[in-house]
Amino acid sequence: MSRIVTVGRRAAVQAHVERYKRFGEMTVCGAVGPADESLDDLDVPVYDSLAHALCDDVDGVDICGPGAAYDNMINAARDAGIPIRCDPPFALDETQFDRLVSGASNENGWLMAHSPHRFSRLYSQLRSDVEAGAIGTIGVARIKRTAPFGGLGWNTSYDGVAAATDHVEALCSVLAHDIDVLDWTFGTVGRVFARARFSERYDHAHAVLTFQDGGRATIETTWSKEETPSPRVSVEYSGNHGRLSFNERDASTALQEKSKPLNVDPPENDCRGRLLREFITHIQNSEKPPLDITPINASQVTIAVRQSVDEQVPITIAEESL
Repeated sequence: MSRIVTVGRRAAVQAHVERYKRFGEMTVCGAVGPADESLDDLDVPVYDSLAHALCDDVDGVDICGPGAAYDNMINAARDAGIPIRCDPPFALDETQFDRLVSGASNENGWLMAHSPHRFSRLYSQLRSDVEAGAIGTIGVARIKRTAPFGGLGWNTSYDGVAAATDHVEALCSVLAHDIDVLDWTFGTVGRVFARARFSERYDHAHAVLTFQDGGRATIETTWSKEETPSPRVSVEYSGNHGRLSFNERDASTALQEKSKPLNVDPPENDCRGRLLREFITHIQNSEKPPLDITPINASQVTIAVRQSVDEQVPITIAEESL
């Protein structure tokens, strides 16, 4: 029976606890939240610190949100040699990144920071189509996203992030998911140029990514402070042979079976559910990922995006750092 401690804000922890309860062969043995929120009604033991939660036998720590926002938690779990899962980015500056990546390896501990987008049937189908030559040579990939908004699934783990971080960090934390899926689909990003603006109604970031193997991507993220516009997400991959696209209105119909929409996945088998199941599988099989920290690229590119916003210049990412 695997024992997991969850860390994060209430909405995110609740979403993960509900999925873990459906898995079987594991239990959520503790939860740690921020000082300004109560987790007492989640039907799991609540601790005032991760150090106290780790006093009992724990097999994994699930940080329900961007790892960069929980640096102390990651350090505590790594020092204890316990496997960790978090959302990207796991770092938002080079000092934080270098400390984690260059830190001494503990033979039992590792950090998995995949975006749940990698486990989405839609993004997986898009990637398979790209690999099969559906768009030919990539020209431009475009992703537009609005956050935060309620409900299970999209961006739930980022509910409350803006209250705990500055504008740029909140925007970069959402951008990191799209950076990760683009890196996964089209290869290593070598150069970024990003701008951001802020207002009483919304914050907005626009980033242009150039891939080392050719082609580019544009990502736009809007952090809405009032009414959430529609569509909330729009994705387009285009090349010299074709174009692939979807938005969230297509999410239940983009994958067809005999011309009928597939049923919506239950929470334990949606993209986040499959991501959490992958984490549990690694733990139960004592199967360490290929690297102590995986993947690394999304966080490194997100740091470059943040640097580009701050300095208002393009940033080239050194190959040896990827």
